[in-house]
Amino acid sequence: MPLVLLYSVLFGITMKVADLHDEHGLKLFRGAGILFGFIWGILGILLILSQNIIGNIILAMVIAFILRRRIDYLNHAISATLIITGFLFYGSFESMIFLSFFFVFLIFGSLKDYVDDILKRKDMIYKLNELALYYPIPTFIYSLLTNEWIIFFVFLLYILSYDLTKYYALRCGYK
Repeated sequence: MPLVLLYSVLFGITMKVADLHDEHGLKLFRGAGILFGFIWGILGILLILSQNIIGNIILAMVIAFILRRRIDYLNHAISATLIITGFLFYGSFESMIFLSFFFVFLIFGSLKDYVDDILKRKDMIYKLNELALYYPIPTFIYSLLTNEWIIFFVFLLYILSYDLTKYYALRCGYK
């Protein structure tokens, strides 16, 4: 079980590093953005393999990303393709789990996009919004109801590692 937590941390880090290569000027080495897209996708597949509920939630997140137009670079597309394909081969679709999380991610993610992209706010609402609490809060509620706490910890560690990578990148000058 601890291995899935490591996958979750690495999933968040590689997702943000891939994004940093596209939108924020990070250049570790030639082709690093593409490589991090592949690694991010492979880690998504490992999360899918770890537990079917996690797989359905990851799939919901990726489909919501697509509808929110957040899969907007080649490395994002590579990752999304790997994750969706991995789910098709190894996952088992659970419509209630998928739809519940999909709508939460789509609605609250779209609100975050609106505050960021349209309103361009930089106040307390922006700061709260940037934490993307719509990942750990619904998984916490799910875990509370089902007593399957690994679900909450996977998504808490994912978003914490993503946000800490983003914070570290900001401190290093990548906006």
